[in-house]
Amino acid sequence: MGLLSPPNSPFAPPSFFYQLIFHPLTTCFTFFHHLFVYLRGPPYLPPKNRIPIRVVCISDTHSKIPRYALPKGDLLIHSGDLTNNGNLASIQQSIDWLKTLQKPWYGSSDGFRHIVVVAGNHDSYFDERSRSTHDKRNSTRKLDWGKIIYLQHSAVKLPFPDDRRLKVYGAPQIPKCGGKEFAFQYNRGQDAWTDTIPDDIDVLVTHNPPKWHLDLPGSGGLGDEYELKEVWRVKPTLQAFGHVHSGHGTEAVWWDESQKCYEEFLAAAYNKPVAQPASHRLPLTELIDLPLFMRGIRMLVADIRGLLWTRLWGGARNGGYMVNGALTYQTTEKLYNKPQVVVL
Repeated sequence: MGLLSPPNSPFAPPSFFYQLIFHPLTTCFTFFHHLFVYLRGPPYLPPKNRIPIRVVCISDTHSKIPRYALPKGDLLIHSGDLTNNGNLASIQQSIDWLKTLQKPWYGSSDGFRHIVVVAGNHDSYFDERSRSTHDKRNSTRKLDWGKIIYLQHSAVKLPFPDDRRLKVYGAPQIPKCGGKEFAFQYNRGQDAWTDTIPDDIDVLVTHNPPKWHLDLPGSGGLGDEYELKEVWRVKPTLQAFGHVHSGHGTEAVWWDESQKCYEEFLAAAYNKPVAQPASHRLPLTELIDLPLFMRGIRMLVADIRGLLWTRLWGGARNGGYMVNGALTYQTTEKLYNKPQVVVL
């Protein structure tokens, strides 16, 4: 892929120069948005005089084991795509690796206190519709999870030291991205999220990202808009996901006008009708997109208000984090990405 060529896959990120030439307004406005969000500081602060909870987020290991040691923590989250082929045997191999990362006994200083897993679209065995013929014929065989917690449209309340608790909910559904061998798919544009997540959760674990967050916005946003609306309703302190390898990273979210304007700006920038010949089809034509420019100004004004509210006026930090923990690097098969750590 050349510097000025579009990516050869919707899951590959465009180059910075491609973005700058074909999306100059979007590139500049999003840079300043993220700068103001960074200056606001952490969107969430752990309770005072309580032991903080370290959450390590990984995803998309695709039947591989990282060659490096994972960071130490209290809770390990794997957001799906444990395997490539999705059969029971390969899933069990990944589970066996995860079991070696758990505390061998209560009070041990090594390993994670809790490990939570959801399925990804490659983990076919978990969805009877996508299960291989061999696994269907051997349906009496079961997975040995040990103490690992598997969540599929279900929740668990996890205890931690200092009498702290985290309620974690897991959901594997994902917009269609492959054939019938992929698990938990639904047609893109279908609402598979509204009113599906409990109101009182602290941590949401999905395989799919919400729209516009760590999901390659430049590719039109590979996340789901209904998932985003549901996440806004619930406002978890942490949402961990994967699937879009190139979206790997951690993003602060504030659940306020600043974030709402940011999402609306990206929707206006990248959800262009195919028939529209100006923006995004000729170099630099985005510079004359006055409505987009005005949306960008509105976003930065909301960002500055949020910064002043937090830094000068002592506004509450009632936000949280979105984490794409995909370990597979972009469209390669290598686990080059690092696990993401969040302190709650």
